[in-house]
Amino acid sequence: MSAHSRSLGRLAAAAMLASSPVALAQYPFPGSSADLPAGTYWWIASDHAGTPPRDLEAVRFHPTEKRFTRIWPDFADYATDPKNIDWILYGVPVQAIADGVVISCWRNAPEGLKPDVHGGDSVPHPGRTSNPLRIPRSGNHLVVRTDDGKDILYAHMQPDSVPTELCPHDAQFVNDAEDRIGDYPRETLVPISLRARVERGQDIGRVGSSGASAHPHLHIHIAPVIGTYSVDSAIPLPYHEAWQKPGSVSHDSADDFVPLQDEPLMLFPAAIHPDPLLRRGDVTGAVASEVEVTASSDTVVTATRNAAGQLAVNTWRLAGDGTFTPLGGAVSTAGTQVALARPGVGRDVVTGLRTSAGNLQLTAWRVATNGALERKAETGGGAASEVALAPLGSTFGVVSAVRNASGRLQLTTWDLTTDLASFSPIGTVYGPEGTRVALTYVTLGRGQNDTGGQFSGAVTAVRNAAGNLELTTWQLGADQKLVQKGSFVAGTVSDVALSTVSVSNFRELVVASVRTGSGLLRNIAFEIDSAGQLTRREDADGGHVTEVRSARVTGKHLVTSVRDTTGRLRLYTWDVDAAGEMRRTGESLAGGILSSSVASTYVGGRFVVSAVRLTTGEVRLIAWDAALQ
Repeated sequence: MSAHSRSLGRLAAAAMLASSPVALAQYPFPGSSADLPAGTYWWIASDHAGTPPRDLEAVRFHPTEKRFTRIWPDFADYATDPKNIDWILYGVPVQAIADGVVISCWRNAPEGLKPDVHGGDSVPHPGRTSNPLRIPRSGNHLVVRTDDGKDILYAHMQPDSVPTELCPHDAQFVNDAEDRIGDYPRETLVPISLRARVERGQDIGRVGSSGASAHPHLHIHIAPVIGTYSVDSAIPLPYHEAWQKPGSVSHDSADDFVPLQDEPLMLFPAAIHPDPLLRRGDVTGAVASEVEVTASSDTVVTATRNAAGQLAVNTWRLAGDGTFTPLGGAVSTAGTQVALARPGVGRDVVTGLRTSAGNLQLTAWRVATNGALERKAETGGGAASEVALAPLGSTFGVVSAVRNASGRLQLTTWDLTTDLASFSPIGTVYGPEGTRVALTYVTLGRGQNDTGGQFSGAVTAVRNAAGNLELTTWQLGADQKLVQKGSFVAGTVSDVALSTVSVSNFRELVVASVRTGSGLLRNIAFEIDSAGQLTRREDADGGHVTEVRSARVTGKHLVTSVRDTTGRLRLYTWDVDAAGEMRRTGESLAGGILSSSVASTYVGGRFVVSAVRLTTGEVRLIAWDAALQ
């Protein structure tokens, strides 16, 4: 069987796993691929002597020996003078896998003096050999009591890496590590009044080798609570939205990874990709100064401003193994401010452009099954210094949002005949002054307590004249005209993107993904009730960024595509629940870019497609296989 066939088979298996029944408890992995150096993976080597707890490590692929190794130096050099810092996972951030409160912790215990050497012994810190023992067995650790009555232990972390706001104990040593109340050392217990709350996805420390640890690793286990400070035996810890492959595989590639869908780690040894998005294939196109992307099934469409300053539209075939094939291309008018949307459920697209004269131009493009492009209807609008497009709900058409000559937001609904022969403007409305225009369409706006009706229409976001985020809802009437309904003003932003998530079969929320005044990525979930009024629900932050884009993948899942402060592409994945609570589920990292766009599509499995401008100016499409439930 060819490598290509094996890859397709594994993707089919991934799709079958993704459709399996969902477990009651779901846990993300306690780390991210973005925090590991390039070419390394999380790793599990054994079943912890046949018990449910797990010891997690990391590996790199040794190019000469053609195998995975857990250390940076060659083994002969390591054996001469082993150090904790030689281990690949040493110092890597650890994230909480569930909400809860900290009931036991320690943060400043010293680490073992030397890690183990294969066939030899480790050298523990004297605090682990004294009588009484002065360092807890778990070393620097957190025990988080979850909201559903379980205790999760994260053990052996680096000194001073557990945040002070999570752990009030600052001493190096306890007086007696075996003086216990129930299952926990007395001195590590946190008084009720000082117990900090931990949220899933929050950074809680860094991997180290403190306590009863022979080498750097993360020990993690979960156990049901049976008393105030007592737990039952550990139980299997099922992970979801991650990938694993056999550690016996003798090559470093994305092949052989299959998703973990509510499964405990039971493959030994195994390399683990701990994030929902797994990079599969990519393709590089021509030099461009802007890029937008959309997708339908296996057809991906990009709209760029080419080296000559013209609008260029290209089509690409995305195969089930994540590889791309260029299909068709066409060139239109010169201009700037490229926008792209699909007017219906098929492959056809509408492009928006600010022409060289400074006006809006819309063009409809027929996209054939073979990817061939045919330029169809074209229409113009007034002055536009920023352009955004979105589908017009269930109507075959689009809505445009621009910053007009007076600096105000201007929305126009456009009817488009299904044969793409002609555009017709339906109605125009005006919003606040602002920049950074963003637009999305909502079909099922409904509050948690709404008993009937729904909001259907457009939602816009701008950076208003005061520099703040301002959202506006616009209801689409039976005459296909928009009517302003609600508005909301939030904090200072410098960039903004909008998307929707579906939190049930009959309810959507809007998420504003912004760059805050301090440069942080922040997602803000908004509920829209049937009257079109906005209610701010939950926020969730990522790292520092220089630009933000976003796309709904499917259902409750959102992807934000950002250019981080090192100039690299970084993709965050998020889940949003019915209450608008947002949780980060993963973080993936790629190379240097100038700008990016993001879309989602289905081909055999589920894919997220990034369209980026490389630092050399070319456009690159990247397919990310998405293990999302």
